[in-house]
Order: sequence, then structure tokens, then C-alpha cells
Amino acid sequence: MRLHSPPILPMPDLDYQVRDGVATITLNRPHARNALSADMKDALTIAAAAVAGDEEVRAVVLTGAGGVFCAGGDLRGMEEARATATVESWRERMRAVHPLIRTLVELDKPLIAAVDGAAYGAGFTALMVDFVLASPRARFCLSFMRVGLVPDFAALRTRCRAWWACSAPRS
Repeated sequence: MRLHSPPILPMPDLDYQVRDGVATITLNRPHARNALSADMKDALTIAAAAVAGDEEVRAVVLTGAGGVFCAGGDLRGMEEARATATVESWRERMRAVHPLIRTLVELDKPLIAAVDGAAYGAGFTALMVDFVLASPRARFCLSFMRVGLVPDFAALRTRCRAWWACSAPRS
């Protein structure tokens, strides 16, 4: 078994390790059901870039700690940000995840989501992966529509592409 440490900063909300050519990225905020905080999005961006640039990594597994994949965006963090938010600052919050999304979508290595428990909201759309391994406890929900919002975190693009790939006529 070959284990090496990735050249990235310590990230308390994210575990990252590479073993035998497989990078495992674990969302590690079980107390918050692995909700995506601003810090976690930054850490995921760093980890995704590290994976993309590491020639020893041949495959990537994305998973969550504590029996939950990801409950979506960190609503508490959003509420705190809302107190001082402007329209432009909300747009910037959305733009800030573009590098992460782009890196994951364009990754030239198999990207596998190992899902146990909830994959809701942004957690559902984080499934812009090649393969999903779902436990019997896995639950998937795009909750944006339940509150009158348009899905973010590339949900429309990635889910439409996944649907098209699965339903396109075969010749």
C-alpha cells in the first residue's frame, strides 16, 4: 500500500488522503451534517486542484463523514452573510464556486461519490461525478424548488447532462 500526503494546507472540515493512486476527499463536518460552509468550499477547491494536478492520482472518491454525504449549503453561514449582503456579494458567492465546479466537471480521472445518508441541495449537485455508489440509507433531493429557488452549484447543467446521457437514444 502506497500512501502519500498531498501538498495542500490543513483543512479542518475536509480530510484528504491519497493511497495507492486513489485520492479520498471526505467532507468532515458531521456536527453540521457536512453542510458546505464557505471554508469547506474553499477547501474543496484546493483539494480538487490538488487531485487534478497530481499525476499519481488515478481515481478520486468523494464522501462524507458521520453517515451523511452532504446536507447542502450551510444555512447558518448564509444567514450570517445575509446581514451584510448585497446583490453583488451574493453573485460573488456564486462565482466563487465556479473554479471548484469547473475542476470537478473537467477532471480527467474517474470521480466516484460514495453516498451514505443525505445528499441534499448543493450536496446533491456535488454529485457531478462519473459514478455514484449509494448505500441503502442514501437519500437524494434538490430542495431548492421547495423554497422557490433556482438550483445553484451547477445543478441545472450537471443534472441535465446526466439525464441526457442516461436517456439519449442509442444506435
